Amino acid sequence: MSIRLTSRRGAIGRNWHAAALRDAAETILGVGRAGSGKADARAGRVQWLDIETGIARGDVLDADGHLYQARVDLPPFSPADREAFVQVARTRPDLPTRLAGGEYPQDLEAELARCEVSLLPRGASELSHDCSCLDWPGPCRHVAALVYVLVEEVDERPVQLLTLRGLALEDLVPPAGARSPAAAGPTGPTGPTRPEDQSGPGSASGPEEPGTPEGGDGAATRAGFNPARMDPALLAEVIGDGPAAAIASFYRAGAAPSDQPTAIE
Repeated sequence: MSIRLTSRRGAIGRNWHAAALRDAAETILGVGRAGSGKADARAGRVQWLDIETGIARGDVLDADGHLYQARVDLPPFSPADREAFVQVARTRPDLPTRLAGGEYPQDLEAELARCEVSLLPRGASELSHDCSCLDWPGPCRHVAALVYVLVEEVDERPVQLLTLRGLALEDLVPPAGARSPAAAGPTGPTGPTRPEDQSGPGSASGPEEPGTPEGGDGAATRAGFNPARMDPALLAEVIGDGPAAAIASFYRAGAAPSDQPTAIE
């Protein structure tokens, strides 16, 4: 079972990323090898294609009936380049879906260029090749045929570029449980409430009671304390009988009849 190219004439590779891979490969193939490679690829001489980390390989049937093992290498990312790529890729939640659907955003390459990283060959020097035939130093027509089958495969499935660089689609998705600062939402103090947070509008204990007296030690009341039920005798010990009686009368004037004075513990 051989592989037959969809392209029957003209340039092989319709999308920009396939054209970029093709152009880089043709730099090392040269015009002669490029022509024979296209002819062999379109004639179905490449029997199969296997892509794994750093390597694309396949058997190519020669005109003499022999099968030759050809390969094209694109090195996987170094740890630093891998980290840089993944960081940029994870800022694009739609990237795995787009790659799986056959689209590789060109603007992503522009962003990666700032980190000097690319899924595509950053020049012909990143590509290497080998074949079991005796055409040395090459590249031979078997390698050329394999190149064009690879270009068309990458054209339809750009996710294969990830494979060559040592990545998978799941690497582009943040780990489960990881959240961005925006997704985490606002956070507040988890420890004991600070004294300055105990009072004032909008504090954790709610707004101040209307008419709360300002100044003096009596201003620091506990949350939930009802001043209408305060024992004036205790207040008198601090500010005197007259002021204490006036304050008690003021609060009781607005209290329900059932409210009775209670002592502060």
